[in-house]
Amino acid sequence: MNHNQASVSSNTQEDFDEITQQIRVLQSSQDELSRSIRNLQVRAARIQNQKAAVSRIPSDVLSMIFEECRQLNPQWSGILFLLHQSPVEVRLSHVSSHWREVALTSPSLWSSIHYPFSHKEDSLMEYLKRSDGSLLDVYIGPWRQHPQIEHVLTNIILPHLPRFRQLVLDAVSREALASLLATFRSVSAPALTRLRVMCRGPISTAGPIASAKLFTKGAPLLSDVRLDSVAVILPKTEAKTLHFCPPPGPPFPLTREKLFRAMSAFPFLRRLHVKSAIELNSVVPIPPILLPSLRELVVHGLAVSTGIRIFDVISTPNIESLYLVDMNCSAISAIHRFMTQSYPDAFQSLQVLRYIKCEFSEDMDIHFLRATPGVSQLLVPVDKTNYLIRMLVNSDKQAAIHGCPPLWPELRTVTLHTHEYCAQVVGAGVVPDDEPSPTMNLLQELVTGRKVLGRPLSKLGFKGPNAGPFSNEFHWGLNRVKEFISTEVVFCQIPALLYDGGQEYDWAVVAEAYGMQLRQFLQQVQGIRQQLATILPPNFSFQQLRRRVDAPA
Repeated sequence: MNHNQASVSSNTQEDFDEITQQIRVLQSSQDELSRSIRNLQVRAARIQNQKAAVSRIPSDVLSMIFEECRQLNPQWSGILFLLHQSPVEVRLSHVSSHWREVALTSPSLWSSIHYPFSHKEDSLMEYLKRSDGSLLDVYIGPWRQHPQIEHVLTNIILPHLPRFRQLVLDAVSREALASLLATFRSVSAPALTRLRVMCRGPISTAGPIASAKLFTKGAPLLSDVRLDSVAVILPKTEAKTLHFCPPPGPPFPLTREKLFRAMSAFPFLRRLHVKSAIELNSVVPIPPILLPSLRELVVHGLAVSTGIRIFDVISTPNIESLYLVDMNCSAISAIHRFMTQSYPDAFQSLQVLRYIKCEFSEDMDIHFLRATPGVSQLLVPVDKTNYLIRMLVNSDKQAAIHGCPPLWPELRTVTLHTHEYCAQVVGAGVVPDDEPSPTMNLLQELVTGRKVLGRPLSKLGFKGPNAGPFSNEFHWGLNRVKEFISTEVVFCQIPALLYDGGQEYDWAVVAEAYGMQLRQFLQQVQGIRQQLATILPPNFSFQQLRRRVDAPA
């Protein structure tokens, strides 16, 4: 009995094992068949996709389209990495296998590097690999001192320095800035053309930011340098553009000694924008910095807020364009006085003169016009006094009386910022109903006086939020005296007027916008964490929560 039961049990087990084995074989065959079907479906889909118009675009044309898409996509949208949203180059490579093949073989598509927030270590290495053969635009920061970050910078990023075309260094403190600059001290940057150094964190320590040397082994192609109130000492360079920009918050003035050392590396400078404050006194005598090649100078009121006179710091005998931004009447008077006293040794090549948000005093010296005879373009704000325009009109009247050329014989274009103008109320005892306002009368005298002297203005421009009504009022009065002049009306808000002061929407503005958006995002995250900390248990870990929801750190 037991023997029979054992025999039956053995046969049953053998049958079960055999059936199980057959099931496994069939499942394996099914899996293999499914894979074969999927592969055939993929091949069929590829053949079918090749018939689509978008798939017939040649690879070189598709690569150009990808590059245009990357250029149209704002660089600071790299902040989307923090929200786990893919940038445009990644999205393009996920459309189809053909698109992916083209994207992966287009090095320029992967040439924009943002570390440490937009690219973690793995993605950073992948971007550097895919961009092989292309020049790099690198943004490092906002930089905090951290051993792991410094390791990545030294061992992964720095070896690719010969490929750097653009470099932005963004620090959050003096100490972090010093550490970041030290990394790029004893190296060379043979392909670097643009450099931006920013320190945009809360700076609590008073006094100037310490200077530092960069690229002591050379940066021969450097052409555009933008600095945040920090005197970066570069080797001799043929760079044509230099900006000193003020960091947010209280001003931290540049010392004259450090400014002299920083600018000594730019003997061929053509464009200089000074927006940072400069210390008034110097421990040791510092001679003026001679810039014989300088053609464009932009000076902001903050630069001379300490009482310093800008032309005591720099000498620009061949300047062609001078932009003065946000200055009070005493600073303007000091500049005018120096330019007058420099006649005829300097400012004889000055052609473009712009005053943006500037004030004028009534002690305007007519000899200032004589000292700048080459001015052909003038931009000036319209206010209640109009001292500069009034002086120009009076000098034209004197020239007409004496039968001599005007003091600004080359003046052809005048642009007026009209936002401070308020029309006189007509019929209220101040201005008759059929008479133009004093400001309009003054402008009409300028137009007619220039025509009488045989040096008519070619264009009169109006810019501001009220440019349209201003132009209508001006033309109404001009038609009464049967005169004509070509005019240009630009309606814009007051912040847009600052672009007349030399501001441009360029690579540096893009970098600053990226850093600003990134800081705002991080501040919001920090604020949320602080609010949650008051209600969460003491052993709660944000890192564990981040891993569970797959959110950025």
